[in-house]
Amino acid sequence: MNIDIQIAEARRIQPAMDEVQFGSHVSDHMFLAEYEAGRGWHSPRVQPYGQFQLDPRALVLHYGQSVFEGLKAYRQADGGIALFRPESNAARLNASCQRMAMPALPGALFIEGLKRLIALEDAWVPATQGAALYARPIMFACEPVLGVRRSASYQFCIMLCPVPPYFQPGDPPLKLLAREDCARTAQGGCGDAKTSANYGQTIVALEGARAAGYDNLLWLDAAEHRYIEEVGITNVFVRYGDKVVTPPLSGRILPGITRDSVIRLLRSQGEQVDEREIAIEALLAGIDGGQVLEIFLTGTATIVAPVKEIGFRGRRHPFVPAPDSMATRLYRQLTAIQHGTAVDEFGWMLRIPA
Repeated sequence: MNIDIQIAEARRIQPAMDEVQFGSHVSDHMFLAEYEAGRGWHSPRVQPYGQFQLDPRALVLHYGQSVFEGLKAYRQADGGIALFRPESNAARLNASCQRMAMPALPGALFIEGLKRLIALEDAWVPATQGAALYARPIMFACEPVLGVRRSASYQFCIMLCPVPPYFQPGDPPLKLLAREDCARTAQGGCGDAKTSANYGQTIVALEGARAAGYDNLLWLDAAEHRYIEEVGITNVFVRYGDKVVTPPLSGRILPGITRDSVIRLLRSQGEQVDEREIAIEALLAGIDGGQVLEIFLTGTATIVAPVKEIGFRGRRHPFVPAPDSMATRLYRQLTAIQHGTAVDEFGWMLRIPA
C-alpha cells in the first residue's frame, strides 16, 4: 500500500513515564486519510502531528457523526513492538460506522496505517511493564453543509499517546454507584457503537458519582433500571462459586475486545462463562450473602480491575474479593501475552516490522 510519509523537522523528547497521564502527551506524527463520495478513501499519509481546519458547518459539529477506537502497542521482551488484536478494532470501527451512517474503512488501510505510523514512532513505545503506546483512531464527518443526512466527506486520523498503566494489581479496588435516574443508552440506540454521542452525555452522572465518594457508575438498563450493563466505559464480570457471568451483547453495551479476550482465556482454562442479564437486586443479594466472590472490570485502558463496593438506593454494599483473585490472574496473563513474555496461543499480537 502506497503511504506517503513526511518526517517532522524537529522531534520532541519522550517524557518519563512518571510525567505522563492518560492522553496527556502525543507522539510527533499522525496518520491521515480522506473520504469523498464517488472517490472513496484516498491520500493515505503519515505527517507531523498538527491541528485540523474545519468549516463551522462541518456536519460533525452539528449532528455528531463521529466514531473512534482505542488500542495499544506494547514493547516486547526482545525489544520489538506488537499491537494487541488490531483486526478486532478495525472490525469494530466499521460496525460503529455502519450504525452512524458513515463509510467503511478498508481493514488493510487501518492496519497498514497503524503499522507505518508506529514503526516511525518506535521510540515512543515505553519499556515499562504495563505501560504502552495508545493508538486513538478517529473518523468524523467534515462536509460543510447544514442538514441531517450522511456527509459526503470524512476525515480519518490515528494519533499515538504513551500511557502509563491505568490500573495494576495492588492498586485499591474500585467503588461503584448504581443509579435509577439516568441511563447510558437504550435498546435500539447506539450503545454498541463507539461514537462520541455515547460518552459526552455520561459526564454529569459520572461527576455526581465521584462527588458521592465513588470511582465510577454501574449503569443500569434504560427500560427498567434493573439490569447491569457497563461500568463507565468498561465491561463488567461477576464471579460466583463455579462460574463467571457477564452481561450479554444485547445491542446496549460495547462489544469490548478485552471482554472477548477474557472470555476466551477463561473458557480455554475450563472456566464456565455465562453471558446473561444480571439483575442489580440479585447481584447485591449475592454480595451481602457471600455468593459473589469477585467483581471485575475489563477494558483497553483498565485491562482488568477489581471492585470492592457497590452503592444503590442510599446503601453501600462492600465486600472483600476472594484471596485467589481471578482479576489479578487475568491481568497478569493478558499483560504477559501483550508484552511477549508468555506464549500467544490465540495469535492476538501483530508484530510491527522495524
